[in-house]
Amino acid sequence: MPKLNPYPKVRPATDIVDTENGVQIRANMPGVMEKDLCFCMQGNTLHISASSRCPVPEESKDVRTLEFGNVEFFLDISMEGILSAPPQASLDNGVLSVLLPHRTEGGGQVTLL
Repeated sequence: MPKLNPYPKVRPATDIVDTENGVQIRANMPGVMEKDLCFCMQGNTLHISASSRCPVPEESKDVRTLEFGNVEFFLDISMEGILSAPPQASLDNGVLSVLLPHRTEGGGQVTLL
């Protein structure tokens, strides 16, 4: 039997902004390091997932709630008629920035799934 993941799955707070260079996506994923980030395209959908791990210190046995770390982030973005080149991504202090370059003829739609 497969082991169940005990960590919550959440969609990160995300901004989508249309710029003259393309569509800029910024997703807030505190505690995520580049090695824990998965970024792939399947058809017109960009799949982003990441793991954040912040172990509770041994002396903190009476923790009532944890809102940072130990989270599985996921974000699926549908792109119709957007890409003219592969997405460009960078991760800086837990903020993922993705640029989806525009096609020269313009137009297109980006939707969070």
